[in-house]
Amino acid sequence: MVYLHLLTNTVHFIDVKKADSITLGKNQLSSLFKLAQAFPDQWIGWSTAENPIWEEFTSQAQNNYTMLSAGAAPAFICSVIDYIEDSPFINYSPNEWYPTWIMSADQGMTHASILNEIQALPSTQNFEYDINLLARVIQKQGVFCYAKLNKKDVIASTQLAYRFVAQTQKKRWVPFLFLCHVRYEKRFPVYAFAKALFKKQQDKKVDLLAIQQIEPSQKKEAINYDVVIPTMGRKQYLFDVLTDLSNQEIKPNQVIIVEQNADPESNSELDYIFDDWSFTIKHLFTHQTGACNARNISLGKTTADWILLFDDDVRVPVDFMAQLQHTLISTKVKAITVACLQKGEKETQQTVKQWPYFGSGCSLVHREIVDRCKFDKALEHGYGEDVDFGMQIRRAGYDVIYAPQIQILHLKAPVGGFREKRIFPWSTDNIQPKPSPHIMYFRKKNYSENQLKGYKLVQWFKNYGKLGSFLPWRHNRLFNKAWESSKKYANSL
Repeated sequence: MVYLHLLTNTVHFIDVKKADSITLGKNQLSSLFKLAQAFPDQWIGWSTAENPIWEEFTSQAQNNYTMLSAGAAPAFICSVIDYIEDSPFINYSPNEWYPTWIMSADQGMTHASILNEIQALPSTQNFEYDINLLARVIQKQGVFCYAKLNKKDVIASTQLAYRFVAQTQKKRWVPFLFLCHVRYEKRFPVYAFAKALFKKQQDKKVDLLAIQQIEPSQKKEAINYDVVIPTMGRKQYLFDVLTDLSNQEIKPNQVIIVEQNADPESNSELDYIFDDWSFTIKHLFTHQTGACNARNISLGKTTADWILLFDDDVRVPVDFMAQLQHTLISTKVKAITVACLQKGEKETQQTVKQWPYFGSGCSLVHREIVDRCKFDKALEHGYGEDVDFGMQIRRAGYDVIYAPQIQILHLKAPVGGFREKRIFPWSTDNIQPKPSPHIMYFRKKNYSENQLKGYKLVQWFKNYGKLGSFLPWRHNRLFNKAWESSKKYANSL
């Protein structure tokens, strides 16, 4: 490993033969790129400490397309970013490793192969700003970013904050941030706002596909896994799913099916579960409907190291699990969501990447996660239970990775499914809650106060004119009533 000491602008070597000559300039980001060129097979780090300890970093670095940091979080980002960042990546747990693009300038590292693929990035001479701009650009393209952060009690630079938003978000978010400052903080940072309008978004494209396609160093035994499937009224579709699973190169140990039918006089229609399958089928029949309840029941019946959460109307190729195992070995992660595409849909993403969501019908998770996370029954019969499960995974110390190259077909069957139409207490209200109480519950549970404020302002604009009036003051009054209604019902879930 090679690292740059930021305070002295000197290079330090750990178990690396020193190069004949390395000429560094005053620009510290450029120095990292120069070190990467000189040592293309090494990890390139930075630190402000006299004698930094790297063991914890190297244990966290599971693959070469990783970026890590630890220390004080940048105040100029943390003071504003939650108004406009609608993702779980900024909700880090202090002093714990968390999947986030927010980087500390105190200490960190990334692999030289990533820096050499980028080659260069415009610099501001402010290393804290530059390293966060770099992480923000490359994370969404496939670099796994993790940090162990603590909050720094310093005054944030408003100009840097606006500049960062302008360079990392679409231009409309700059005036949106200004509106948030005016509306919620009674601040008028006109100069920072005006100056940011002239900054261009940094859209550096990075080809990480070659770095990610390194073959696993060794073949491992086939993973052992169980499959859980909630179903309701989709007999033939479920049969096709079981057929696809029986044709897999790597077959499941058991398939756990929770069949639901709200009719108290009904019985199971799945007569084929008693046929001779290449795996064990555990079948549970219940008159209680709901995806959260069904999945929690089935997860409690699993025994394998890995659990595949599946829908009852998907089709998969015979090498589906073989592809998943290959990706597990390459990425060394414990939660993977695959591309679940409808007929005619195309996936343009090519690299695996950190995922802000979670697919409860197309994901493979490790038993460690199942033992610590459960689907929140407060979200039963609504939406958001899968994204909430993903948030639980991250808070438990894991990450969710999206693998776009592994694709399954989602038939979106027109009949059955695990969601039944419900009449909620608010269904007959004159003023319908905005957003739905389930979404409000999810956001209040998982997002920061400023994220909720930013989301509220977005919804104010999205619903403009849809509540019965185009007059701004009347729309504002109607929207606030709908918002308060949503909060009231969310608290009762």
